[in-house]
Amino acid sequence: MQSFDREDAIAYGWYMAIVFVIGAGIVYAAFTPVMNGFLDFTNIAIDDGSMSVQTKSAIGFNLGVFAWIPVFALIGILLWSIIRALEQKRLGQ
Repeated sequence: MQSFDREDAIAYGWYMAIVFVIGAGIVYAAFTPVMNGFLDFTNIAIDDGSMSVQTKSAIGFNLGVFAWIPVFALIGILLWSIIRALEQKRLGQ
Protein backbone atom coordinates (compact mmCIF):
# COMPACT_ATOMS: atom_id res chain seq x y z
CA MET A 1 0.00 0.00 0.00
CA GLN A 2 1.34 3.38 -0.97
CA SER A 3 1.48 6.11 1.65
CA PHE A 4 0.34 9.61 0.83
CA ASP A 5 1.20 12.99 2.25
CA ARG A 6 -1.56 14.81 4.05
CA GLU A 7 -1.71 17.34 1.21
CA ASP A 8 -2.16 14.56 -1.33
CA ALA A 9 -4.94 13.03 0.72
CA ILE A 10 -6.71 16.38 1.05
CA ALA A 11 -6.38 17.03 -2.69
CA TYR A 12 -7.70 13.52 -3.42
CA GLY A 13 -10.65 14.15 -1.12
CA TRP A 14 -11.52 17.39 -2.89
CA TYR A 15 -11.23 15.75 -6.31
CA MET A 16 -13.50 12.93 -5.26
CA ALA A 17 -16.05 15.35 -3.80
CA ILE A 18 -16.10 17.26 -7.09
CA VAL A 19 -16.46 14.01 -9.05
CA PHE A 20 -19.32 12.97 -6.76
CA VAL A 21 -21.15 16.28 -7.33
CA ILE A 22 -20.63 16.06 -11.10
CA GLY A 23 -21.86 12.46 -11.08
CA ALA A 24 -24.99 13.42 -9.16
CA GLY A 25 -25.58 16.26 -11.64
CA ILE A 26 -25.27 13.86 -14.57
CA VAL A 27 -27.75 11.46 -12.96
CA TYR A 28 -30.15 14.32 -12.31
CA ALA A 29 -29.82 15.62 -15.89
CA ALA A 30 -30.20 12.14 -17.38
CA PHE A 31 -33.40 11.43 -15.47
CA THR A 32 -35.02 14.82 -16.10
CA PRO A 33 -36.37 13.94 -19.59
CA VAL A 34 -37.63 10.61 -18.26
CA MET A 35 -39.44 12.34 -15.41
CA ASN A 36 -40.92 14.93 -17.80
CA GLY A 37 -42.31 12.16 -20.00
CA PHE A 38 -43.63 10.42 -16.90
CA LEU A 39 -45.33 13.64 -15.80
CA ASP A 40 -46.94 14.14 -19.22
CA PHE A 41 -48.31 10.60 -19.13
CA THR A 42 -49.53 11.12 -15.56
CA ASN A 43 -51.27 14.39 -16.40
CA ILE A 44 -53.09 12.73 -19.32
CA ALA A 45 -54.19 9.86 -17.06
CA ILE A 46 -55.38 12.29 -14.38
CA ASP A 47 -57.36 14.32 -16.95
CA ASP A 48 -59.01 11.12 -18.22
CA GLY A 49 -59.96 10.18 -14.66
CA SER A 50 -58.36 6.76 -15.01
CA MET A 51 -55.93 7.13 -12.13
CA SER A 52 -56.69 6.31 -8.50
CA VAL A 53 -55.86 8.47 -5.50
CA GLN A 54 -53.23 5.96 -4.34
CA THR A 55 -51.46 6.10 -7.70
CA LYS A 56 -51.45 9.89 -7.58
CA SER A 57 -49.91 9.75 -4.10
CA ALA A 58 -47.25 7.27 -5.24
CA ILE A 59 -46.36 9.48 -8.21
CA GLY A 60 -46.14 12.51 -5.92
CA PHE A 61 -43.77 10.60 -3.64
CA ASN A 62 -41.56 9.60 -6.59
CA LEU A 63 -41.39 13.19 -7.80
CA GLY A 64 -40.45 14.31 -4.30
CA VAL A 65 -37.63 11.77 -4.15
CA PHE A 66 -36.40 12.94 -7.55
CA ALA A 67 -36.32 16.54 -6.34
CA TRP A 68 -34.15 15.50 -3.37
CA ILE A 69 -31.38 13.81 -5.45
CA PRO A 70 -28.95 16.76 -4.94
CA VAL A 71 -29.49 16.57 -1.19
CA PHE A 72 -28.81 12.82 -1.22
CA ALA A 73 -25.59 13.52 -3.13
CA LEU A 74 -24.43 16.04 -0.53
CA ILE A 75 -25.24 13.61 2.29
CA GLY A 76 -23.21 10.97 0.44
CA ILE A 77 -20.23 13.33 0.21
CA LEU A 78 -20.50 14.12 3.91
CA LEU A 79 -20.64 10.45 4.90
CA TRP A 80 -17.77 9.56 2.56
CA SER A 81 -15.58 12.33 4.00
CA ILE A 82 -16.32 11.26 7.59
CA ILE A 83 -15.53 7.62 6.83
CA ARG A 84 -12.35 8.62 5.02
CA ALA A 85 -11.21 10.74 7.96
CA LEU A 86 -11.89 7.90 10.40
CA GLU A 87 -9.93 5.47 8.21
CA GLN A 88 -6.97 7.86 8.08
CA LYS A 89 -7.09 8.27 11.86
CA ARG A 90 -7.23 4.50 12.36
CA LEU A 91 -4.21 4.04 10.09
CA GLY A 92 -2.32 6.70 12.05
CA GLN A 93 -1.83 9.06 9.13
